[in-house]
Amino acid sequence: MKELQENTIDQIRTLLRYLTETDLLDNKEILRCLDVIAREHGGEVVDKN
Repeated sequence: MKELQENTIDQIRTLLRYLTETDLLDNKEILRCLDVIAREHGGEVVDKN
């Protein structure tokens, strides 16, 4: 994940915030999106719930 530039992280954060505020994505779908992004950069999102 360190390869992601700070600007890219901010853009992802802004987009996910917009999608949740407009009810286009719920938390489970957001975790899926983050997992895909993380896996592409050698990481993994772990849902501890």
